[in-house]
Amino acid sequence: MPSDIEYQQLPTYRGFCACRAGRQIGEIDILVIGVDRIVIESTDIDSAYKNTDLCHNLVECVVEFARRTHRKILSMCPRAQSIFNRCPEFDDVRLIHVAA
Repeated sequence: MPSDIEYQQLPTYRGFCACRAGRQIGEIDILVIGVDRIVIESTDIDSAYKNTDLCHNLVECVVEFARRTHRKILSMCPRAQSIFNRCPEFDDVRLIHVAA
């Protein structure tokens, strides 16, 4: 995974994006509901980065945001859900645990 990838929060708390050399290569879209919930709606990863940790890192951005803001996460995105299923270290912010 290239180390020159930057992760940034999108305006109005709608998610996070990953950029490399000024070009967006991935995005995770979220919906903040009330004061205590986040829904991961979708992820979009450039095909050149499909077999990298890019999606995992975007999910981790949402996890860190949830921890900072004391929220729980519900994933409606199958790709993000599979990452949650493989990463018990994210269980503290998971709203619902769904077995794979």
